[in-house]
Amino acid sequence: MPLKAARRQLVRAVIFSAIFLGLLALVGAGGVVFAWTRFAQSLPDLQGWHTHAPKSEFQASDAKPSYTFADYLKQEDKVFAELDTLIKNDWSPKVVGRFSRYKVDSVCNPANILDHNWNRTFVSEAKNPVGGALLIHGLSDAPYSLRTLAEKLAAANYTVVCLRVPGHGTSPQALAQSSWNDWAAATKLAMADLRKRIPKELPVIAVGYSNGGALCVNDVCEGLLNNDASARPNALVLISPMIGITPMAEFTELYPAVSWLTGEKKLSWSGIEPEIDPFKYSSWPVNASLQAFRITRHVEASIATLAADGRMKDFPPTLVVQSAADATVIAYRMIDILMDRLPPGRGELILFDINHSSWLDGLTDNSFETQIRPRLKRSDLPFIVKLVTNRASDSPDLLVRTLDKGTITETQLDLPWPSGIFSLSHVALPIPPEDPVYGSGQTESTRKLPLGTLALRGERGILAISAGLMMRMRFNPFYDWTEQQVLNWIASNTGSHNAANNGDHGAAK
Repeated sequence: MPLKAARRQLVRAVIFSAIFLGLLALVGAGGVVFAWTRFAQSLPDLQGWHTHAPKSEFQASDAKPSYTFADYLKQEDKVFAELDTLIKNDWSPKVVGRFSRYKVDSVCNPANILDHNWNRTFVSEAKNPVGGALLIHGLSDAPYSLRTLAEKLAAANYTVVCLRVPGHGTSPQALAQSSWNDWAAATKLAMADLRKRIPKELPVIAVGYSNGGALCVNDVCEGLLNNDASARPNALVLISPMIGITPMAEFTELYPAVSWLTGEKKLSWSGIEPEIDPFKYSSWPVNASLQAFRITRHVEASIATLAADGRMKDFPPTLVVQSAADATVIAYRMIDILMDRLPPGRGELILFDINHSSWLDGLTDNSFETQIRPRLKRSDLPFIVKLVTNRASDSPDLLVRTLDKGTITETQLDLPWPSGIFSLSHVALPIPPEDPVYGSGQTESTRKLPLGTLALRGERGILAISAGLMMRMRFNPFYDWTEQQVLNWIASNTGSHNAANNGDHGAAK
């Protein structure tokens, strides 16, 4: 065959292959769009809180040079006034049943549970502060998730700012239209304000839970990359930090295009459920996953840049409190991305193992541990590990196995696994058993709205709420021990030793 003819045949083959692959990709994309659209159409009807949100919500573009955190709080006042109008007027005729956070007289309405609406920013100024503390909650929830720790730090003479992140605490639609840049801008404002509330020589700590952990780390990284020392706290506490989320979240990048192509409004939601939780959205907008993915990738890139430049030495001392069983955060990836890059001796990981009692043999999937354990057995581990695990396989009693510079020590705990509990969870760690909403149901307040102990039984497909809401562990039975570990760590890394004493505080704002 002449060379020219062979070349023509090769070119044809390449062109036909490219066309075939293009058509295959088009069919595949069409299948994804079709399946996604059919799923969206199967969701329950959208309610007012899925389609409307307060119009005055903070955006990153609001943070002009003259804009202050006081302006943020005034804007938040307006946001909640608008929410109150929506609840009492627009949404009132559409609320069905007794259980809804958007029903004025419902037990699920946050106004009917505690004296302070913990969907809002909480500020408590100490008259004689020992330091400042910025606390930032997780994705789809509110400052309530860090309420207990915020009050403890306030009682210990810290000036406390517990931030409501934009898009949270109002309606799920607000989260559907916010961006991680809005969250980061609010975090920066809150940190700058906290610095001004206390004397310059006093330490500042940042506490981030879940997505709040990513926001705290992002704020630190931005400060380091921009040589802004004022943005860097003296110590960082991360609880279930959203660093190293599942790679499947990357598929949410397709959401804007698919939504535009189909025009299906429900496509903006991966779950629509009754809003019975007063401090956390039950419905889940796809945008929440998209923004979480974007900030996580941004934080990963920032940490990698700092590590490559040799600047992680300037990263503040960091404590991570994490459940090994976590459906949101991949614990071993968090270790790879952050913990392994901290300077030696500047990091500590408190890791809660699953319950290894023998009665659970064959009932739990322990495969996730195959990725975690090798990462913690290295002799050159640059951080301290405190693993909370069973004393023995035939016992629910716990011990703490501490690994520090190649040395292992064990400390017995007077704490057993409660009956029937096989693990903690992503959402459980900052919540005490006596919590009035998510607790164990042993007090009068928890019996009022026992979301932490729902145990309804019947035929599948009948309940309007998901099985996950009932099954997922919502409180930490070892909270008191966990809190004391956090407070001790803060004291040893900031020089503040007043964590156990009540202080004289002004009123919460």
